[in-house]
Amino acid sequence: MIYEYFIAATVLFIPSVAGIAVLLKLNIFQEKITIISIGSILGLSVYGTFSYALAHIIPISSISALFTLAVFVAIAIAHTLKIDWKKINAKKTDAVALSILSASLILFLIIGGKLLIERPDGIYTGIINAYGDIGWHGAIITGVAGQASLPIENPIFAGEALTYPFLANLVSASMLVLGSSLTASVNVPAILLIPIILVLVYIFAKQYNGSKIAGVIACLLFLFGGATFGWIQFFQDIANTPVPILDFLLELPAEDYSGVGTSQKGFHFLNPVTTLLLPQRAMLFGIPLVLSVIILLHPKNMKKKHAAILAGVLAGMLPLFHAHACIALATAVIAMIITYPVKKLWVQFFIPALALGIPELMFYAKGSAASGSFFRFSPYWMAGDKNIILYWIQNTGAFIPISITGLFLHAPKPAKAIALAGTFLFILANTFLFAPWAWDNFKLFVFWFIFILPIVSWCFSTIIKKHHSAILRITVFALLYIHIFAGFLDVYKLAMPTARAWQEWDTEGIVIAKNIKALVPASIPILTAPGHNSPIVLAGRTIFLGYAAHIWSHGGLPWDREQDIKDYFAGTGNTVANMKPKYIFVGPQEHALVPGLIIRPTWELVTKYGNYALYREE
Repeated sequence: MIYEYFIAATVLFIPSVAGIAVLLKLNIFQEKITIISIGSILGLSVYGTFSYALAHIIPISSISALFTLAVFVAIAIAHTLKIDWKKINAKKTDAVALSILSASLILFLIIGGKLLIERPDGIYTGIINAYGDIGWHGAIITGVAGQASLPIENPIFAGEALTYPFLANLVSASMLVLGSSLTASVNVPAILLIPIILVLVYIFAKQYNGSKIAGVIACLLFLFGGATFGWIQFFQDIANTPVPILDFLLELPAEDYSGVGTSQKGFHFLNPVTTLLLPQRAMLFGIPLVLSVIILLHPKNMKKKHAAILAGVLAGMLPLFHAHACIALATAVIAMIITYPVKKLWVQFFIPALALGIPELMFYAKGSAASGSFFRFSPYWMAGDKNIILYWIQNTGAFIPISITGLFLHAPKPAKAIALAGTFLFILANTFLFAPWAWDNFKLFVFWFIFILPIVSWCFSTIIKKHHSAILRITVFALLYIHIFAGFLDVYKLAMPTARAWQEWDTEGIVIAKNIKALVPASIPILTAPGHNSPIVLAGRTIFLGYAAHIWSHGGLPWDREQDIKDYFAGTGNTVANMKPKYIFVGPQEHALVPGLIIRPTWELVTKYGNYALYREE
């Protein structure tokens, strides 16, 4: 098991070192932790993009993955040999950034390792928000590794092209083909990338308002953000718990206090870490790419040689890592153009951004999103019949009035510009829906939150530094407490050894998945019950339909196919989406779907283990 984690870490380490070496050679930044953080994102993003391009030419395999890593080793060595190490040693180290990186690495070594947990009786997840998503991402990871060549078929919607931004999972797939496990390939990116994201939030806020204190405040607000007044539920639970308080604190309820997408109480603005960075793997690259570009586009950095070009390269690689992030970045870029309208530098930015970005955007052109499923008018997000003012106060507390007030104070001009971009995003996401499932708009709201952090943290830090009134300082610390307590509870809960875990796959399912992988060609889809965690996911084989809501949330229409599958297992249908299944998988999920499931005489048993069996239609 250790060697599997070593392989996964190596796949991240080598491109990161190459990216750091390139950034050192460009000499844009004079601070070491900034170079390490942005350099790592640069290297990993180029690695994912290069792997994507290469996979269209040669199949994904251990040989192609080793070749790609060898290329990045060569890049690292070539640039390292050209570095003036005396100048590097003279660069400063931000002790605060180093502390954030070190502390968060320890924290997410614990939390990130719970995304997938291997136990004697199966594979579990300790992140409830990942329970449904982990099967989807696992299907892409094993599907990319199994289908080998790109473009690939949607692994949970046979016959349809995959139009989901999957490069984060492609990076994990390269770990898999090199001998890592699905568990390690899922956990390691979260363990290593979330700390880098927290450092980038700190650097971003510090850069845009010139204060380390503000940077720390922004980092805390991001890490422990979420529905501001969700902690009210915590005290209600304490009042109603039948167990001793200490026992309650050691094992908090599974539902997040910082908000849940289905909350009946209207707590919908969720914690970015527990609901996006951990379960939504695309965000592991989407957020740091946006932050890296914005840091490079700060007027003090942008005027440095190569900064605008590098920002353009990073922006151009964004579409295949995260689609919503492209909308957010576009608003930020427009704001910065208005703030710093130096034509020459913006030409340098847009040439690589468009050269890389436009071909990547064409990836989505082959999608089959249902008409009207994306971008529709829907004011007030998920407020429903709730009072809109109270709805946003309970979800965002004082953030809206503070960010607007900061625009009229003497905050740094770049902080105001980026806050205006965030305000536009808020209005946009509060007026239109950009995905079939309304909650997905949170992927835009989170960028509003990120973009207002510099001006909000500037307001807080200015009072702390310049006003000696005890009342004012107490008020600031009270506001901070109010805005981070709910998120703190949820992060604390995940870090506890008593945290719950939910089974994704049992041991029997894991074993039969290995058998199926050896027996069924990767090109042939397998019929299963529509679900998020079929054992077929572990085999890296395509299924006719996985969890229908995943397909619907990406713009597809799975409902007729879902009914076809029920009819087929009930013995009243012979095709699924006009396709004749050749392999049929039968296990507990299939029997639960159709209690009267019929094993037809024409089905030949291929392999069986425990409660699971695979048949072939003669």
